[in-house]
Amino acid sequence: MNVTLGVILALSAAFVWALASVLSKVSMREVNPLSLNVIRLLLSALFYVPLVLYLGVPSFSALQWAILVVSGVLGFTLADWFFLEGMNLLGVSRAAILVTAHPIITMFVAHYTLGRPLTLGLLLGAFFIVMAVLVIASEGSRGGGINWKGLAYVFSAQLLWTFAVIVTDWLVVGESAFAVIGLRIGFGALASLAFLPRIEDDVRKLNARGWGLVFIITLLGTILGQYFFALALKFAGSSIATPVTESSPIMASIMAVLFLKERFTGRLALALVLTALGVLLISLYA
Repeated sequence: MNVTLGVILALSAAFVWALASVLSKVSMREVNPLSLNVIRLLLSALFYVPLVLYLGVPSFSALQWAILVVSGVLGFTLADWFFLEGMNLLGVSRAAILVTAHPIITMFVAHYTLGRPLTLGLLLGAFFIVMAVLVIASEGSRGGGINWKGLAYVFSAQLLWTFAVIVTDWLVVGESAFAVIGLRIGFGALASLAFLPRIEDDVRKLNARGWGLVFIITLLGTILGQYFFALALKFAGSSIATPVTESSPIMASIMAVLFLKERFTGRLALALVLTALGVLLISLYA
């Protein structure tokens, strides 16, 4: 029952992340990726940190606190920013498919560091997802060539996310998932304050509609999405919960094509089919 609930929570996180990604692309017509990431982190911290303090701060060792701080900075301050930069350059659909390599890395690391299961079904699902990533990575941009800068941003983001997910998986054992994710966001927001001088102009030019859009993105992607995912990690473990959330690229790609009018090419269609097969296999055999 716990694993089933974990899968449901992971799918819920995937949906709100997909919707937040599409809305983020719309928001970045007015603000740059760094500004969007800093603002949503600060808004998220205003929600999470007071509640964590009210409900009770976990009793971590000095080492655990140090790892918590580092994972928050790497996973939220840097990785989320890198992904937004990559998404801005590549488009929602292509950036979303590319980050499906992230759960594959997580599956293997979680298996060898935390003893999470790694079955033949998981490996077969991973194969299809890797093929989808290769198809999209080799696709040229609208201008004709491969956007190496966009690829570098996205792949850097998923390496940092992998570390952050493994750490979160370890920290939530015996502790409140809400507290762990809230503290990580809080430390990520604290680190983002260093970028305030660089985003000052963007913040000034945001109108009421822009602030409303950023608030919705924050509510969906950082507050609800991260909380759903943290609970999914607690109930199902990272080797199951993380791959299941990779239904998010499929949802995001469809939304981007429908609502943002992004290019729907044969390569994107093939990548979506491969990703769907991979996610299905992983969900069935996890």
